[in-house]
Amino acid sequence: MTTLLRDVRPLFELKGRNYIITGGGQGIGFAVVRAIAEYGGNVAVLDIRDNPVDEYNTLAAQYGARTIYLKTDVSNEQSLTASFNRAVEFLGSVHGAFTSAGIAIDKPFIEQTWAEAQRIQDINVSSVIPAFNWHANDL
Repeated sequence: MTTLLRDVRPLFELKGRNYIITGGGQGIGFAVVRAIAEYGGNVAVLDIRDNPVDEYNTLAAQYGARTIYLKTDVSNEQSLTASFNRAVEFLGSVHGAFTSAGIAIDKPFIEQTWAEAQRIQDINVSSVIPAFNWHANDL
């Protein structure tokens, strides 16, 4: 028996879908934010920076995307929880998430202190799991 293939393109459309991006204020994270907006998605950006790169402020007008920027310390449970709740409130629903919050310390690994290694772990690894477990039903 032959199974007919269905059109899968709609599964990949971003128009009208909502996304949360950690670390989206600059760099790779912002590139993801911009791409989602360009393809019609709405974005909530969670980042430790006071302000995102300047181009962020053009996304809503340029692509018609709904955007919100939330200053967030992803290594702090209260900050992360509050920002996720605010993002879900703003977006209404969440269709996907991208975690790009991350740091690197610019010195040899063997010279890093315990506190520096812990900070890297807290931001780059530990924040990912609870960030999305809390809102798994929203994804």
